[in-house]
Amino acid sequence: MFGWFRSKPVCPVSAEEKAWIENRFSWLIGEFGMQRLTKGTLILPTTDFFPEEYHRTADEIQKIMDLVAEYMNVSPSILRLNFYEDFRPEIEGMWTAGSVGMYSESARKFDIWLEIHSLENPLTVIATLAHEIGHVLLLGQRRISHIEEDHEPLTDLLTVYLGLGLFSANAVMQEHYWNDGPLSGWSMGRQGYLSMEMFGYAFALFGIARGEIAPKWLSQLRLDVRSACKQGMRYITETGDCSCEFVTPR
Repeated sequence: MFGWFRSKPVCPVSAEEKAWIENRFSWLIGEFGMQRLTKGTLILPTTDFFPEEYHRTADEIQKIMDLVAEYMNVSPSILRLNFYEDFRPEIEGMWTAGSVGMYSESARKFDIWLEIHSLENPLTVIATLAHEIGHVLLLGQRRISHIEEDHEPLTDLLTVYLGLGLFSANAVMQEHYWNDGPLSGWSMGRQGYLSMEMFGYAFALFGIARGEIAPKWLSQLRLDVRSACKQGMRYITETGDCSCEFVTPR
């Protein structure tokens, strides 16, 4: 009888966000194939996928970029790594995220740019590289154009689809601690174009499409994204309210 008091499933995102995520997820299936989603490898923040040592050298970052490119089925030979500096003013204890990466095209290469102050955390570097290399697949290969308003959030969604979304989702909110002699402080910034709830719902679609109802990789997600993912999985499986082709309507 305790089941009488079980709460009704609630979608973790708004109706508008839900419709966009499902529509674009279906679009990605059409562009990259269902097999790429269901059979692709989920890339984890472990030494099975990335080097154990990281000292922020250009050679190390180049090797990481090559690995990310290969995981996304992009040839490293068409990419060129660059670095730049962006000013980040601090306002009332909050730092403005500024830019951490950029993408541009030249005659023979796709240029991937990393902001030099964002290189301390290798997980942030991987998230930025995955996003910028995603531009190669979407913009560089002319699947979409710059004039499409949602091309940036779509690129974040692509990282989930291609198995590198753990890095993108976990980099959404970042805490920074600093110490300068007798002074120390803390600040928080935001990175990326999808909210934590939107990432969670995208991962719910990812898991359901792969038949992973209780995936082990959930433990690798930051708590707020993980909670939204679980909530989204429950909502979809119990209601069938999802327009993606791999969900059976109830």
